Amino acid sequence: MKTLELQGEVKQMDTKRCSRILFPVLFVLMINSFSINVYAQDQAQVSQKEIQEIVGLMEDPEKREAFLQNLKSLQRLKVSDHAAEVKLAAKPVETKKRRVLFIEYLFVRFETLTGKVMQAAASTSKLLARSPQAYNEVTAFFSNPNNIKQFIKLLANLAAAIAIALITWFLIGKREKKLVVRSRKLVRKIIMFFPRLLLKLVPYGMVLISLFFLFRMFPSHPTGHALVLVFFTVLFFYRMILETFRILLAPDANRKRILPFSDENANYLWVWVIRFAHISAFYFVVTRMLMVAGIDTQIQSFIRGLLLILFPFMINVFILQIARELRAKYEPAQQNGEQNSEEIPKKTIPLFIRYFPVLTIVYVWAIFLFLIVNFEKGFGHLFSATLWTVAVLIGLSLFMRINERLFKRFFTINERVKKKFPGLEAKTNRYLMVLNKSTKITLVIISTGIIAQIWGIPVSIFVSSHAGTLIILRAIAILITVGFVIAVMETSQMIKEHLLKNKDQISQKRKTLVPMIITTIKIVTGFIGGIVILDRLGINTTPILAGAGIVGLAVGFGSQTLVKDLINGLFILFEESIRVGDYTDLGKNEGMVEAVGLRTIRLRDVSGDYHVVPNSSIETITNKSKEFSKTVIDIGVAYREDADEIMEIMREVGNEVREDPEYGPNILEDIEILGLQRFDDSAIVIRARMKTKPLKQWGLRREFNRRIKRIFDERGIEIPFPHRTIYMGEPKQGPAAPLHLQMEGKNQ
Repeated sequence: MKTLELQGEVKQMDTKRCSRILFPVLFVLMINSFSINVYAQDQAQVSQKEIQEIVGLMEDPEKREAFLQNLKSLQRLKVSDHAAEVKLAAKPVETKKRRVLFIEYLFVRFETLTGKVMQAAASTSKLLARSPQAYNEVTAFFSNPNNIKQFIKLLANLAAAIAIALITWFLIGKREKKLVVRSRKLVRKIIMFFPRLLLKLVPYGMVLISLFFLFRMFPSHPTGHALVLVFFTVLFFYRMILETFRILLAPDANRKRILPFSDENANYLWVWVIRFAHISAFYFVVTRMLMVAGIDTQIQSFIRGLLLILFPFMINVFILQIARELRAKYEPAQQNGEQNSEEIPKKTIPLFIRYFPVLTIVYVWAIFLFLIVNFEKGFGHLFSATLWTVAVLIGLSLFMRINERLFKRFFTINERVKKKFPGLEAKTNRYLMVLNKSTKITLVIISTGIIAQIWGIPVSIFVSSHAGTLIILRAIAILITVGFVIAVMETSQMIKEHLLKNKDQISQKRKTLVPMIITTIKIVTGFIGGIVILDRLGINTTPILAGAGIVGLAVGFGSQTLVKDLINGLFILFEESIRVGDYTDLGKNEGMVEAVGLRTIRLRDVSGDYHVVPNSSIETITNKSKEFSKTVIDIGVAYREDADEIMEIMREVGNEVREDPEYGPNILEDIEILGLQRFDDSAIVIRARMKTKPLKQWGLRREFNRRIKRIFDERGIEIPFPHRTIYMGEPKQGPAAPLHLQMEGKNQ
C-alpha cells in the first residue's frame, strides 16, 4: 500500500513539477525573444550609419590610406591569433607523407577549446549584463498596442489548444480505463501496450495539431509560434517516454508490468526514469528555444555545455549504484561457492562486475565531452573503435578456446594409460603447460597492440621504427635467454630426480654431491642468464663482473677456514670414508653419523647428544661400521682354571649364538679363538673374535657375555674378583717375625 501511495504521489507530481519548470522557461524565453528582435532592429539602424561613414572614408584618399594600413595590421594579428586553426588545417597536408592518427587530431582539436570557452563565457556574461536593458526593451515592446494585440492572440491560441486537449482527455479517459490489463499473460500485456500508449499521448498530440492549425488561421508573432511549438513538442516526447516506461515497469501494480522486475527494482528504475526525463526535457526546451530565439552560437554552446555536464554526473551515480548492487549480490555467492561453474563462469562475472563501472563511466564522459565541444568526428571514431575492440576481444576469446581445445585434443592421455601410469601425465604435460601459457600470453599481447592501434595509439609506427625494431629484437633475445635458462634448470632437475630416484639404494656421496652440483649449475646458469639479459637491456655488465670477482677474492681471503672445511668435505665425500648411519670416532667425539656435508659432519652419541664437527678440525676418522664389523671378546678366569677348557667353552658358546635364529644372521663367520691374551693380577684373559654385520658387534658381544656367564655358573668356573696376595718375605737367618692380627667386632 505504501508503494501504491508513493507512486500515486509521484504520478501527480510529474505534471506539477514539469509545469513548474517548463512553463516559466517558456514565458521567459518568449519575452526575451521579443527583446532580442527589438535589439536586432537597433543593431540594423546602427549598421546603416556605419555604412554611410565607410562611404565617406573611402572617398577621402588620406583616410583611405590609413584605413588600408589598419587593415594590414589587423590581417597580421588575425594570422597570429588563428595559429591553432592554421595548424589544424595543415594536418591534411601531412597525410601525403603519413596517416594522421586520431589521437593527434583530437589533441589539436582541443587546443582551442579553452579560448572558445572563455569567449562563450564572456558573451554570456554580456548577455546577462543586458538584463536591465532587456527589461526596458520589453516594456517598450508592450507599450506598443499592436504588440500587445499580437501577444494576446498568441495566448488565446495557446489557451484554445489546451482546451481542446483537455476535452480530448476527458472524452478518452473512460476508454483508457477499459483498456486496463487484468490478465497476467505476457502476450496480452504486449498487445495492449500500444493502444494504452496511444490513448495516453492523444491529448498532447492534439495540443500540437491544434496549435499548428490555429497559428495558420490566426497568426500573431512568428518567434512566439516557434517557441510554443518547440515547448509542446518537447512536452509530447517527455510524456511519451514517461508513459512508455510507466506501462513497461508498472511501478504501482505488478499485474500490469511487462518487464520481469520485482516491485523494488521496478520502482527504483522508475525513479531514475523520472529524473532523466525531467533533466532531458529541461535541456531540450532551453537549447531549442535559444536556437529559435536567435541567441549567439557561442552563448548557445556555453549554456548547452553547462546543461550537458549534468548528464554524466547523474549517469555515473546510476552506474555506481548498479555496480554496488551487483557486487552485493554476486560476491557473497562466489565466496560461499554457490555459483555453478557450468552456468556462470567463475572468472568472467567477477571481472565484469569489477571493471564495467570504470569502462562505462569513461565512455559516458567521452560521449558527453564530444557533445559539449561539438566534436562530431569523435562519435564516429568512438563507435567504430568500440565495435572493433569488441570484435578483437571476441576473436581473442575464440582463439583462446581453439588453442585450449587443440592442446587438450593432441596432448591428453587416455584414462587407461593414466590408471596404468599415474605419474605419466604430469611428466609429459609439464612443459606443455608452459607452451600453452606462452601461446596465450602471445595472443593477449597481439590483441592488446591491435586494440591500442584502434584507439589511436601509434603501435604500428612504433613497431616499424628503428627503436621499436631494436626493442622487439632485444625482447626476443631476452625471451630466448630466459627459455634457455629455464630449459637448463629443468633438465638438471630431471637429472637430479633420476639420480636420486631410489633413496634407499644410493650412496651418501650421491645424496650429497648431486644436489650440490645441480644447485651450482642452477646458480651459474641463472647468473650467466642475468648477465646476458642485463646486456640486452643496455646495462654495462663489465663493472658487475669485476665487482663479482673482487667480492669472490675478498671472500676467499676472509674465509680460509670455510674453504678448508669445503675441501675436506669434498675429499671425505669422494673417498666415502663415512656415510650417514655409520658409527664413527672423530677423535674428540664419536657417535652415529646423521649428516655428512661439505662443511660439517653431524653426530649423535649414545647419550643422545648432538655434535656438529667442522671438517677442518677432523684429523683422524675411525669408522666402526664400514662394510663389516668385528667384536673382540676378552674372558678372564681364575689362575686355577684350565685355559684349554675355557677356550673350548667359548667355541661352543660362539657356535650356539651363530645357530640362534635371532643373532645368527648377523654373524658373518665362525668365532675365532685367538688364545690366551695376557695375565692380569687375578685372572688369565682369553681372547676371541667374531665378524659381524655393521653395527651388530655390540649386541652380539652382550649376548655372548650373557651366555658365557650362565655356563661358567653351571660348571663352577670361577670368574675371580680382584684380590692381592701379600708376601711378607723370608729373612736369611731364622723364621719370619709373626704377624699379629687383632679382630674387632661385636662377637669378638
